[in-house]
Amino acid sequence: MVAPDLRAVLRNGRLLLQSAAQHAADDPALLVMQVSRRMPFRARVLAGRVLHGAARRIAAGHGLAALGAFMAGDRSAALGLVEESGGHDRSRLCGEVAVLLGRMDLVGPQDPPRIRARAAWARGQMSEAVAILDAAGLGESTYAQRLRSELRILEPGFVLDLPPRRNALPVRSEADGPGVRVLHLLTNSLPHTQSGYSLRSHRILTALRDAGVSSMALTRTGYPVMVGKAAAAREDVVDGIRYRRTLPRRLAALPEGRLQQEALEALRMVEELRPHVLHTTTDYRNALVAQAVSRATGIPWVLEVRGLMEQTWVASHADPDAREQAIQAQKVQLVSAKEAELARAADAVVTLSATMADELASRGVDRAAITIVPNGVDASLLNDHVSPREARAELGIGHAEAVIVGAVSALVDYEGFDVLLRAVEQIVHDETVPGSVRQRLRVVLVGDGVAAPGLAQLARELGIADRVILPGRVPRAQARRWVEAMDLMVIPRVDRAVTRMVTPQKPIEAMALGRPVICSDLPALREVATSANGDTGARLVPAEDADALAAAIVQECERVDGSVTSAAAPIAQERLWGELVRNYLCIYERLRELPQEGTH
Repeated sequence: MVAPDLRAVLRNGRLLLQSAAQHAADDPALLVMQVSRRMPFRARVLAGRVLHGAARRIAAGHGLAALGAFMAGDRSAALGLVEESGGHDRSRLCGEVAVLLGRMDLVGPQDPPRIRARAAWARGQMSEAVAILDAAGLGESTYAQRLRSELRILEPGFVLDLPPRRNALPVRSEADGPGVRVLHLLTNSLPHTQSGYSLRSHRILTALRDAGVSSMALTRTGYPVMVGKAAAAREDVVDGIRYRRTLPRRLAALPEGRLQQEALEALRMVEELRPHVLHTTTDYRNALVAQAVSRATGIPWVLEVRGLMEQTWVASHADPDAREQAIQAQKVQLVSAKEAELARAADAVVTLSATMADELASRGVDRAAITIVPNGVDASLLNDHVSPREARAELGIGHAEAVIVGAVSALVDYEGFDVLLRAVEQIVHDETVPGSVRQRLRVVLVGDGVAAPGLAQLARELGIADRVILPGRVPRAQARRWVEAMDLMVIPRVDRAVTRMVTPQKPIEAMALGRPVICSDLPALREVATSANGDTGARLVPAEDADALAAAIVQECERVDGSVTSAAAPIAQERLWGELVRNYLCIYERLRELPQEGTH
C-alpha cells in the first residue's frame, strides 16, 4: 500500500468533512449509524445500550433513546419509543429512526418536510419525495437538487455527458506491444472493503494477470474516504493488483457530477494504460461511467451483472407488507429499466448464473450475447487443509470439542441467519437429539452488517447467547481459517427474488475446503452446489423452515468426527478461477478486434 502524503491527508480530511456535513444536514441519524458500523461489533452494541440508557435517565427525548436501542439491535424497544413519541412536538430524530426501522407509516404530517421526503424516498417513491420538498418551498435546497439528480440519472436514455477535451486520447496501435490490457471500473475493492463483491473482483484480476492480461482498477468517486478511511492513498497495490482511487479536491455536489469525476479519472487512466477493453460491474452507476468513457474513446465495454440492485433493495425490507409495497415502488421500475437499458447497450454482458442470464434475457438482453462466469475458487483452497481443531487453536477461539456450525458472510436479513438461530434453539432443547450434539453445538457467524445487532438480541431471547460467537469482521487472511474452524457451513438464505437468482461465493469455497454444506433449496444455490454431471455437493433444505434445517443439522453433526471431508471437492475443482477467466479472455479478444471509433 502506498503511504499518503500530507497533501493527500488534507484532501481526504476535506472530503470526509464535506460528506459528514452533508449527512448531518440531511439525515443525522443515518450518519450516526454509518459511523457506528465502522466500530467493532461489540463496541457498537455497547455504545447503543449506553446511549439508550443515558437518554432515558436524563429524559433527553425519545429520539436519542430510540437511536441507541436501534444501534444495540433492540428493534422492538426502538419501535416502541418512536410510537410513544407521536404528536406535533416530537423530535426530528424520532422520524429519522422510524425511517431506519423501515416504518415509514409512522412518519406523518407532524414530521418536518425533509423527514417526510426521506420516508417517501425510502419507500421508493422518488418523485413523491421531490414533490414534498417542492410543496414546502424547499425545491431549491441542496437536498432536493440531489434527489432530482438521482432521478435524472434513471431517466430512459440518460447518458453521462463529459466536458470536451482539448487533446485527443491516444489511439491503440500494434506498437503498444502484445497482450490484452483492461481497465476495470469498480464500486469498491480490497484492502478497504472485504465482501463477496471485492473478493470476486480481486480473484478475477489476479487470475487475469496470471493469464497474461494487464489490468488496472478504478473505484467510485470518494471511495474509500467516504467509508471512513481518512488516511487512504490515491492508489493501493494488493497482491500486485493496482487499485486507483477517484479522490478529487472537492466532491461534486450532485450525483451526476460525481459520476463525471470518476469518468474523467478513468480517461486519465486510459491515457496511461491504453486499454483494449473497459470492464465494469453493476450497478447502473458504474455502467454509466463505462458507457461515457467508451463513447469518448471508442473502447468497447463489458458489463458484468453480479446482482439486481432493485431486488436487493426489495429484499432489505424485513416486513412482508413493506416488501410487497417495495415491489410496486417507482424505484424498482426505474432501476430495473435503467439496468436493462445499459445491459443492452454494452458490447458484452457477463453474469454469474443461468438464472441471472434468463432474467436478463427476459429484460431484452440477447441471450446469445450473455456469458456465464460463476463464482470460483483459488486452487490453493483445495490443498493444505487443516482440521477444525487445528483452525480453532490457530484462531484462539477454544471450543476444541465443540461441533461448530455457521458461516462467514455479510450479516443481512435475507441471509436468513435468524432461521439458523431458531433451528439451533430447537436442537439444544430437544431431548430426542443425542446429547453429544446438543451439548457440543455452537454457532459462529463471522462478519458484520445491519442484521448483526438483531441476531445478537435474538440469541439472547432464545436463551442460546452462550452458544453463539459473533467475532465481527475479520482480516482477509483469517477468513479461510474461520471456515476451516467450522464442522458445517450453513447458508440458510430466505426465499426472495434476489436469493433465487444471485449465487453466493460461500458454498463453493466451503466445498473446496472440505466442509459439508447445508443450503436453502433455492435455484441459485442449487446451481452453485451442482456439478456439470448433476451431482449435488450440498444438502438442500426448504428455505425459512427452521424445523427442516434443525433436522439436517442434527443428521450432519452426527457424522462429524473432526476430520476434513472432500466429498464435494470435485465440484470445486470445476470452478477454479484459472479456468473460469478463459471466458473473459475470449470476450476481450473478440472485442479487441472491434474498430475504435470514439468521439475524441
